[in-house]
Amino acid sequence: MPPNPDPALKINRTWALAFVAVVSLVMHLKGILSPLADVHFWRQCYTATLARNFHENGMHLLLPQIDWAGPYRGLAATEFPIFSWLMALLWPLAGLGGLWGRLLATAFSAGTAVYLFLIVEEDLGREAALYAGVFFSWIPMEIYFGRTVQPEAMAVCATVAAFYHWRRALAPGRPWGHWAAATLAAFLAVSLKLPYVYLFAPLAWLSWEKLGRASWRDGRGWAAFLLTAAGVGAWYRYASTGAFVIPTKTGDFLGFLNYKPYYLERQFISRFPELAATHVGLLPLAVGAGVLLRRKLFFYAAWFVAFALSLVAGGYYTFGHEYTSLPWAPVNAAFMGAGMLALRQKTAALRPPRRTWAWAGLLLLVVAMPVYSVLRIRHWYKIGCPELVPAEAAADRVSARDDLFLCNSAQTPLFLFYLHRRGWGVYFEGDLPSAWADLDKRIAQGARFFFALKSGLFQDRDGEVARGFYKRFPVAYDDGRLLIFRLR
Repeated sequence: MPPNPDPALKINRTWALAFVAVVSLVMHLKGILSPLADVHFWRQCYTATLARNFHENGMHLLLPQIDWAGPYRGLAATEFPIFSWLMALLWPLAGLGGLWGRLLATAFSAGTAVYLFLIVEEDLGREAALYAGVFFSWIPMEIYFGRTVQPEAMAVCATVAAFYHWRRALAPGRPWGHWAAATLAAFLAVSLKLPYVYLFAPLAWLSWEKLGRASWRDGRGWAAFLLTAAGVGAWYRYASTGAFVIPTKTGDFLGFLNYKPYYLERQFISRFPELAATHVGLLPLAVGAGVLLRRKLFFYAAWFVAFALSLVAGGYYTFGHEYTSLPWAPVNAAFMGAGMLALRQKTAALRPPRRTWAWAGLLLLVVAMPVYSVLRIRHWYKIGCPELVPAEAAADRVSARDDLFLCNSAQTPLFLFYLHRRGWGVYFEGDLPSAWADLDKRIAQGARFFFALKSGLFQDRDGEVARGFYKRFPVAYDDGRLLIFRLR
């Protein structure tokens, strides 16, 4: 007698949503309270610096400020700083300061998992949605960058939210509430991370699926697009008048867009299977892609292809910044959710003993994915320069809060963030004549202290750079790890 077809599992929706959110929160607990000096510390300290300046200098959303332009307190040319502004609102609570950025990112990651559940549920049912939400939180890229102090987690959440609400906005009756939510979410995603402009392609596909050729004449669709584009354009035009931090002008962007075949090899042959899907996750991903294509659910293909093309278009920028691959996580998880449902159903339909072995294989796959992910990125959590953590206390002993500092580092945002000072960077590891000239220039501009780690050039007092400093400037602070000279 042939096996009975497997019925869909009965899953309580409320409990499923709660489970997806809890899994997301648990997967982001590692390093949640660690200093901001782990991998990609430059971006994290930059984001936290904007937040701290909002907190200390007034909650002026349209005036993000940096610390590494000397005494300058004007506008910084950066993305729309809503993530840093939200951090600033939370900054004083519980004395956590910049660590609120990790908690905020973690909350947005959980929100992404929930929105992904809601999207997949509409197409494939609750069981596949549960798998998708859980797999999303098991992807290495998401585990780590879903809790870093940078706007990626919020931008990804806004992207998936835009897809969900735009679908609802296209439903019979065309509810304006979902239209407004989708428009706002799209604006937030693209203004937070300009490369996320790719999301307009999947949104356009959703309109085509629902409205057909009439989508080209759909006033609501064009209004949403124009409002989003105008808002993003207005912000970047305004921000481009500030001190350079990230590209905000056409010429700035073109400088990043160089291309080499190796970039594509790294993105699609290395980074995709290792960090954006996992090797063990490729099986349910491939099976799920086949399921979705057979069922003519082409939205997911449009989502995947649009993002893949944006990575190619990004050239060196997307190659050099691993976190630019984070948006792959939700769409890959959607494929995996569909694939896991199909594999579970095929397994349940087998006869013993093949069914027993198939269940064991599925269980091994499910267990292996998070284990693989955690082991793959364990070195990313390592704190670099842990001696910087007490740097602010050292600076407070010898200087006032408005004294300008010079730092011996190419990573000035990291050093100045932990010093809690404004100033500049002077890098003595390279061209020494140029560095000495830059030092004298900054002294003339008001620099009063020079900060360095003793583990570098200053470990040996007889070294060329150290000898020059000890000869010219008095030591204001030296605890064996941190060194501060008084410049005069």
